[in-house]
Amino acid sequence: MNIDFSIKELAEIVKGEIYNPLNLSADFSVSNVVIDTRSPSIQEKTLFVALTGSKEDGHKFLETFRAKKGQVAIVSKSNQAISVCQIVVKNPLEALQSLAEKHRSKFTYPVIGITGSNGKTIVKEWLYHVLKDNYSIVRSPKSYNSQIGAALSVLEMNADHSLAIFEAGISKPGEMQKLEKMIQPTIGVFTGIGDAHSANFSSDEQKLEEKKKLFTNCKVLFDNNAVSISEIPFTDEASMKNASLVSQVSAYLGLNEDLISGKLKTLPAISMRLEQLEGKDNCLLLNDSYSADLQSLEIALKQLRTLNKFNTRILFLSAFEENQNDQIKINLRQLLTEENISRLVFIGSKNDLPELKIPVDLFDSADSFLKAGLKFENATILFKGSRKSGLEKIVHHLAEKKHITKLLINFSAVRNNLNFFRSRLSASTKILVMVKAQSYGGGLTEMAHFLVNQKVDYFGVAYADEGVQLRLSGITLPILVMNPEESAFDEILNYNLEPSIYSPEMLNSFLRYLILNQKNHYPVHIKLDTGMNRLGFTENQIKQLLDTLQTQPEVFVKSVFSHLSVADDEAENAFTFNQIRSFDILSGIISDRLPYKFDRHLANSAGAVNFSRAEYDMVRLGIGMFGLVDRNNRELENVLSLITQISQIKEVHAGDSVGYGRTYIATHDHKIGIIPVGYADGLRRGLSQQNWSVIVNGKAAPIIGNICMDMCMINLEGIDASVGDEVEVFGDSNSIFEMAMNLKTIPYEIISSISSRVHRVYTDE
Repeated sequence: MNIDFSIKELAEIVKGEIYNPLNLSADFSVSNVVIDTRSPSIQEKTLFVALTGSKEDGHKFLETFRAKKGQVAIVSKSNQAISVCQIVVKNPLEALQSLAEKHRSKFTYPVIGITGSNGKTIVKEWLYHVLKDNYSIVRSPKSYNSQIGAALSVLEMNADHSLAIFEAGISKPGEMQKLEKMIQPTIGVFTGIGDAHSANFSSDEQKLEEKKKLFTNCKVLFDNNAVSISEIPFTDEASMKNASLVSQVSAYLGLNEDLISGKLKTLPAISMRLEQLEGKDNCLLLNDSYSADLQSLEIALKQLRTLNKFNTRILFLSAFEENQNDQIKINLRQLLTEENISRLVFIGSKNDLPELKIPVDLFDSADSFLKAGLKFENATILFKGSRKSGLEKIVHHLAEKKHITKLLINFSAVRNNLNFFRSRLSASTKILVMVKAQSYGGGLTEMAHFLVNQKVDYFGVAYADEGVQLRLSGITLPILVMNPEESAFDEILNYNLEPSIYSPEMLNSFLRYLILNQKNHYPVHIKLDTGMNRLGFTENQIKQLLDTLQTQPEVFVKSVFSHLSVADDEAENAFTFNQIRSFDILSGIISDRLPYKFDRHLANSAGAVNFSRAEYDMVRLGIGMFGLVDRNNRELENVLSLITQISQIKEVHAGDSVGYGRTYIATHDHKIGIIPVGYADGLRRGLSQQNWSVIVNGKAAPIIGNICMDMCMINLEGIDASVGDEVEVFGDSNSIFEMAMNLKTIPYEIISSISSRVHRVYTDE
């Protein structure tokens, strides 16, 4: 970033009042902007914008900013105890946007603005791929297209660039006007309309009208009216449309047909998210080997900070895509000096590296590294580099070799879903996340560590061994054990777990154990049965419970809770309200008799959405984190995708049978595909015989014959497919809700049944 605004100019642009305890000159200028005080780019001329969000308030970190030599901040309330020049405004986010708008007005070169429901990032990255040799390009990093992300992207513009490419994404009316003012695109690109973020719009027509406000002042607009294009390395319809847009824009910007055609043949597959993979020798791999520049490196390092599994942190880095001049080297040194990197492995020339105090291994190519045979263990390893550097080879080499079928867990969607629930709760309401059964198949420790960084308050597990696993992985948040077994009392105490006490017998057993171990005031959670008739104290046991609690100092009640059995069924609302009333009465009796306060919690994911009366002090989220509460809720996003590849394609002829039992007999000649996923992976045999279709290159391919233990067969008739093509078993284009209906079951059973041999891959935007 290379901005240039004086304190006086800043105050005028954002309409703020200056509080200046440092007595800085009104002409003192800032050169870059941060919104996170953990950023390694903070220096004396950095401007910190203190944003306030649902989880954090940037004003709490003013002192940290000052400790890093920062001197100027935009705030909504001044803190006279901290020696920072503070420009006080009503709304720091609007101030950031005003600053971006002013900065944008300094430049006259073409600016491409891209919006649409899907494909924005792919089109942006493909445009960069085609145009980068003809233009000096600034573009949004990753999918930075929000009210904050767009502002930060625009602030990256400088006089050395000759073209800008920015994304614009919205989730509700009124947002696009703000993005248009900042981006001020001269060339518009519209990728189409879809279901994403539809909840806040009354219709697709309203959403379309809102999105197209980005193009109000564009000289030209390219939409999804496809034109014929030359060969590209993809066959699906969406890729063809995206490539067509890229071709049209590139031609408008002066590239000739032969040059465009050659570039389209080498379009890269775009990974829009950082991938988290299991590595060899107990390593954790964070793969972002798709682009190399300072801004995206800083974003990747920020992600690395959130992974606390190992103390050893290794960075694989390639030379940047732009020329690494002296200023870039200085910025790179500053960036790496601030980060807690144990070792750098650099792929490229020594001339591209600044002097560093950390150990550096230098290789001229990825192949040279592979020949050297270096090994790593018990480390978190970040890969950051351009595609041409070949870092993908190293990722593949260091990754634990797994079954080709994988379950993708989208942390960005989990974050969205968590924020959806937060938006419906009071700010003081705690959130307990259930991570039992390997977090519903999503991965126990991986999900837990991600959720710690999202500031949840509690974890819940089914059995003590799950809690032990969390503790051994470094989790320190309180952990509620729903089904404590007497044989696990040692683990409960040794690992500071908190048991659910659901019966007089369980309470007495735990009290005897605590007395033997001379423990007092151990936290427990009292479970009440309010109508589900599963575990829990019934109404006629409350007096006995209270008599014991009032005379036994070995325990104290941390919370009282119960469970709603039909909160997801509107037809059963009367029963749910009866449960809420029963919980009010029974928990109230306990509250009246105990001399201290405790938390109350009743709502599960469905209860948190449908019954505000059930909120109390805490809610328990489980399946809701995966967006699987209500198929009609368009604000929740799908988290899980089961993905595999085609192993073989063959031709069957009329009369040929397929699979065990010969349940499929071909009536005519056609192609079939064999995919390596079967009932041992969690693909239920009940989906055999065309009871489910997978998605291949955007088209439905029915499962034919009976599903085998390790594989199944699909009908590829009318589908252009090749060996190695990706297959979506369920995911964004193939609903788990539909699969559950076909199986006459619930989404819980499907996702918690995905086998451990299916490779879990974690992604984040």
